[in-house]
Amino acid sequence: MEYWKSVWVFVLAFLFGGYQSEGCWEIEKAALLQLKPFFPHINDEGISWGKGNCCRWNGVECSTSTGRVTRLFLEYRSVEVYNNISQGWYLNISLFLPFRELKSLDLGNSYIAGFIDNQGSFMNKLEILDLSNNTLLGNNILPYLAEFTSLKTLLLDNCGLQGTIDISELNSLKNLKELHLRDNQIESLGSLFQRKRQLRLAKLEVLDLSFNHLNNSIFSSLAALPHLKSLNLESNLLIQSTYIQDLNVLSNLEKLTISYGRMDDSIPSQ
Repeated sequence: MEYWKSVWVFVLAFLFGGYQSEGCWEIEKAALLQLKPFFPHINDEGISWGKGNCCRWNGVECSTSTGRVTRLFLEYRSVEVYNNISQGWYLNISLFLPFRELKSLDLGNSYIAGFIDNQGSFMNKLEILDLSNNTLLGNNILPYLAEFTSLKTLLLDNCGLQGTIDISELNSLKNLKELHLRDNQIESLGSLFQRKRQLRLAKLEVLDLSFNHLNNSIFSSLAALPHLKSLNLESNLLIQSTYIQDLNVLSNLEKLTISYGRMDDSIPSQ
């Protein structure tokens, strides 16, 4: 009787996404090996990708209960390996579809220039996406990111965003709580705050716009985000501190950083 129970468990596991072997799922192990050529640094430290339990491989974390991959840290901290692809490359998001419980994906500093075959909407467990320091991405990455509707945290620091960016293209991210846009060349947030568009980032609590080229007009624009708790405007082109009064509508704001820019040191009390 116990034998047949074991057989059925194996069959059901295989039918519903692959079977678990040596602590990780074979279908996810195969998917990781498909990613390996695109991230050559993953064998530099820790346990290299190859044989054995893939949950122990460098940059991989799995659920202790299901054995499914929940986090992937593919960021590289040096550009030396990528000298031969310094013009950038396009990542096929469908390569991540086998990871049905993936919650966090770190693709920072990988010379990614964009996505192809975007199927982000199928990654419905993904909550954190880090694309920081991929300076070749640029403004046209935003429509692709709108597919990741389950995101709670999105990091786009130093991603080559410049001029006016239309972050209304992120309106489908209704669960987004943190948006990091540090160290770009953003001058305006575009039509998101115009009356013709309805704001849908209702849960946004943390917004980092530091080290950009924003001017005083940003203050009145931010009034459309009443649930903000943390706002960083450090090192922008802000001139007159009197504009800070436009932030009075942000009644939930707990942390405001505007130092080291061109703004006056004095901040009027609310």
